[in-house]
Amino acid sequence: MHLSVPKFALTPLPHCSRIYFGGQRLITAFAALLFLACGARAQNSPVETAQAQLDAYNAQDTEAFAEVFAKDAEVFMNLGDTVPAMRGREEIRKRYGKMFSDYPDNKSVLIGRMVQGNFVFDHEYITGRDEPLQIMAIYEVSEGKIARCWFVR
Repeated sequence: MHLSVPKFALTPLPHCSRIYFGGQRLITAFAALLFLACGARAQNSPVETAQAQLDAYNAQDTEAFAEVFAKDAEVFMNLGDTVPAMRGREEIRKRYGKMFSDYPDNKSVLIGRMVQGNFVFDHEYITGRDEPLQIMAIYEVSEGKIARCWFVR
């Protein structure tokens, strides 16, 4: 099958003597715009961030789990707490690393998810511990990282 390029596709656009439809310059310009558009999206959306955290949690991948949190993240064990139970990525890494080690069958099933702006509300069913439990986890996401997290039990 032979495709022909219409004659007008090789003529310059009015007032744009260096840009041609069908020419190498247009292809190069399009590739550059595509590259910039892809590169500009350097951070995950709040939903993607929450999902990455859940995936790392279920894989019990301590490093991937900790990397989803901001360096100065705060984790509150109960909604309404004024003092975080964990502060900073390193403390989160240590605490969850120990939990993953103590409970190797620990898993979380997502029952439901809601999003409001940069907040993600996950209703989860957790198994593999002493007793199964349901929680609501609330994640505040900033610049593609979890900045603060609260749990409702």
